[in-house]
Amino acid sequence: MNRCDRNLCMLAALATVVFLCGVRTFGQSGSAFDRGLAAFRAGNYSSASSLFAEAETESPGSTEALLYQAKSLVHLQDFAAAETALRSYSSSHPDSSDALYMLGFVLHRQNRPAESLAIFTKAAGITRPMADDLKIVGLDYVLLDDYADAMKWLEKAVSMEPRNTDAWYCLGRAYYTVARLDEAKKAFQIVLELDPRNVRAENNLGLIYESSGAPDAAIETYQRAIAWQQDSQKPSEQPYVNLGNLLMEQGQLKEAMAPLESAVSLAPNNAYCRSTLGIYYHKIGRLEDAQRQLERATQLDPDNAVAHYQLGRVYKDMNELDRAQAEFNRTAEIKTRNAQGSSSQSNH
Repeated sequence: MNRCDRNLCMLAALATVVFLCGVRTFGQSGSAFDRGLAAFRAGNYSSASSLFAEAETESPGSTEALLYQAKSLVHLQDFAAAETALRSYSSSHPDSSDALYMLGFVLHRQNRPAESLAIFTKAAGITRPMADDLKIVGLDYVLLDDYADAMKWLEKAVSMEPRNTDAWYCLGRAYYTVARLDEAKKAFQIVLELDPRNVRAENNLGLIYESSGAPDAAIETYQRAIAWQQDSQKPSEQPYVNLGNLLMEQGQLKEAMAPLESAVSLAPNNAYCRSTLGIYYHKIGRLEDAQRQLERATQLDPDNAVAHYQLGRVYKDMNELDRAQAEFNRTAEIKTRNAQGSSSQSNH
C-alpha cells in the first residue's frame, strides 16, 4: 500500500472518518477478498468487514484482508474491533508502517493517547510520517492536556502540508484553548481561504470575537455560519448554541430562543445545549421547561457542575428546597474533586 493510500485513511480526526482509497491488490486471491473489496468500494462496510474476515480465514496472513477489514471497521466507528484486526495484521507484517499508522489513529479515537503516541513513534522508525500523522500526534497531546507539544506537532503538520485545512483547524483550536487569540484567528482565516464557507472555522471566529469583547461581530459571524449550513444534511449545533447563548448574555432574550431550541433539536444528547436552553428557560420564568432541560443535561453529563448548580437554582425557585440543596451539594462535590484532580496533575 502506498503512503498516499495510507495517508487518506487518517483524514478527519474530530469528525466521521472517510477512507477513500485502498491498498494495492497485487497478488490477492480468493473470492471472499474480491467480494469484500467490491463491497468496500461500494460503501457496504459491514458486509466488507465480514468478507475480509472470511478471506483471512481462507488464507491466514497471506493477503491484506485484515488491513481492509480494519478500514471497514473504522468506517463503522468500531475502533475496538479495528484495533484487533490491525494488531493481528501487524503480528504477521511487523514492518508495515501503514498498519501501525492506522493503529495509532485507532488508539487515538479510543482516547488512548499515550499508547497512540508509542505506536506512531514505532511507525516513524519505519517510514517518515506525513502531515496527517503529525496532526493525530498533536491531537494525542491535546488529549493529554499538553498544549505546548500539541501546538508543536500541529505546526509541523501545517508546515509540511500548508493546504491541510483540518490540521490548520486543529491548530486554531489549540491556540484558542490557550488564549493565543491572534494566532487562532489567523489559523481559522487560513482554513476559510482554503475552504470558503467552512462552518467550523467561521463558528470559531465567532468565539474569538466573543472572547475579544466584540459581541456584535461575534453575532454576525455565528449568523453567517448558520446561513452557510442551511442546505447541509448534517448541520452543526455549535453556531446555534453559541449565538443563542451570546444573545441571552446580551439581554436579547426574545432573539435567543430560536437558536437555542434549534441547537437542542440538532443535538438532543448534547449536555451543553440542554443546560444552556435550561438556563434560558429559567431566565424567562418557564421553570418546568428549565427543570426538564437541566435534569436531562445532568443525566447526559453527571459531572457537569454548572448544570447541577443551575438545576439547584430552578428547584429553589420552585420551592423544592431539599432537591435544591442536593444539587448544590453535588455541585460542591464535583468542584472539590476537580480541584483535587488539578492539584494532583500539577504535582507530577
